[in-house]
Amino acid sequence: MSNDMTIGKYLTAEELAAFFRQLADAVENGGRDEFACVDDFRKIKISVKNEYGQISLKAKFKSAGPCAPEDGDGGTAKPKYKDLKKRMRGSFKILVKMVHDGAVPPREAVDAFLADAALMVTYPGYGDEYYESFTSVCAEFKAAYDSGDLAGMHAAVDKLVHEKSRCHAKYD
Repeated sequence: MSNDMTIGKYLTAEELAAFFRQLADAVENGGRDEFACVDDFRKIKISVKNEYGQISLKAKFKSAGPCAPEDGDGGTAKPKYKDLKKRMRGSFKILVKMVHDGAVPPREAVDAFLADAALMVTYPGYGDEYYESFTSVCAEFKAAYDSGDLAGMHAAVDKLVHEKSRCHAKYD
């Protein structure tokens, strides 16, 4: 399970036009089947080539969140640790950059990072001894963000960078 989805196929000109109509509808109204999670895209990359009378289509979609199948209990399955860390890298980068530039990051990025951080510390064997201090700093960041304290956010982000460095020095 990941945030990536790829479509590759050969089409006629009419089928290509229908593909783009279906894609537009999925972005606007929510997708399913080959367009599942397209409405939550972070990045779409489409390549179309006319190869000897056949139209080659390659489309890559990255969704903002995991396009998760349900587990047997009707809930969302837990993502692979590697996929979770990849997702966290994106939201954390935005937090660090914006706070260091003196701007308040968007709520969506903060919520995504904090939710992923809470999930990350449930994976055993990936730095368990750092989880408590990391969680504490996440709580500091959340409190500073909720109160609009940019200086507090800056201090907390710097602590998060330190916690990440400590753990990654041992586990990466």
